[in-house]
Amino acid sequence: MIVGYPSQIAVPLARLISSKKVIFDSLCSLYEGEIISRGVSPWSPKAWKTWLVDFLAYQFADHIILETNAQIDFVARKFFVSKKKCSRVFTGALDSIFFPDPSVQKKDVFTAVFRGQFLPEAGVPIILEVAKILEHSDVNFLFIGRGFLEKETKEKIRALGLHNVSLLDTFIAPDILRKEMLSCHVSLGQFDDHPRLARTIPHKAFEALALGLPYVTGRAEGVSELLTDKENCLMSELGNAEDLAEKILQLKNNQVLVSTLGNAGHVLYRQKLTPKILAGEILNIF
Repeated sequence: MIVGYPSQIAVPLARLISSKKVIFDSLCSLYEGEIISRGVSPWSPKAWKTWLVDFLAYQFADHIILETNAQIDFVARKFFVSKKKCSRVFTGALDSIFFPDPSVQKKDVFTAVFRGQFLPEAGVPIILEVAKILEHSDVNFLFIGRGFLEKETKEKIRALGLHNVSLLDTFIAPDILRKEMLSCHVSLGQFDDHPRLARTIPHKAFEALALGLPYVTGRAEGVSELLTDKENCLMSELGNAEDLAEKILQLKNNQVLVSTLGNAGHVLYRQKLTPKILAGEILNIF
């Protein structure tokens, strides 16, 4: 029996109602997303409650699937779990939704797209600082998302007077999302100097690889399990707006590099990250 993310509370129930092995496809802990990501005090009642929910789920599971080896190390240490009952499987992206499409026309102005939730680790304020640095360099920024820091993000866009930033904060159909992303020239990852980046790889990374978009991300342990700087992505220093601006300009002024990184990323996706390949890895765990 497999229990999927984020159903920690269902794992003990699965063990009680079935004699079959229980495999928990956890991705990461609830503690990671609800406490660490949002800066909640580890001594708060919410933190203790969330830890207990994770702890029980991991103890009752016969096997646990997590997103990175660094995440396995964290779960083993934080929740007293043997690493032997854990496996790493990357999350990937659906190739029925995210795929290259040469028919989609690129925007006239070089545009970097950020797609995802406005969580602290994403570093949206840093990207907005980059937009300010590059406001006279013919570089635009498209944000597709919403979430935890949405209000602060909109306020900062107004405060900085950014005319090279646009925001799509409503739901858009998958086909429209794909075309919006493909109309841009580069995809942006996560950039805050945040502890979660040591363990996680955002979904947008896999989407960019599936689309064949060059991907720029902060240099962190989690994403480095998948990507290599200057080979299939560009990495900037975490929390450093000037360095990120330099990387974006480097791509803007070098179409060969754009094509090289985009193609290399897509080759990696086809070789290791398609749904069929990742499903095979999960079947091997079964």
